[in-house]
Amino acid sequence: MPRKKTKNVYSLAESLEMLNKLQQMAIEEGNINLALKAEELKCKVVSLQADKNNDLTNENLTRILVDFIDEKTNSKNSGDICSADTTEEKV
Repeated sequence: MPRKKTKNVYSLAESLEMLNKLQQMAIEEGNINLALKAEELKCKVVSLQADKNNDLTNENLTRILVDFIDEKTNSKNSGDICSADTTEEKV
C-alpha cells in the first residue's frame, strides 16, 4: 500500500518557530503543561535533525565494523579478534 504524501512539510526553522509561538501562547494562557510539551517537542525536532545530519548512519557504522574486523583478521595475531580470546584461563 503506498504511503500518503504529507501536504505540509516544514523546515527545521519553521517547525521551531511554530513550536515557539505555541509555547508562548501556552505561557500567556498560564498552561504550563502545554508550554512544557512544546519545549519537549522542540528538543525532539532538533534531535531528529541532528540524527538525520549525522554521518554515522547504520551503513557507515557497518562499514567501520567490517573494516575493523578485516584489519584484525589480517594482522599477525589473526586469532585474537576479541579481547576474550587473549585472556588466559587459570587452572
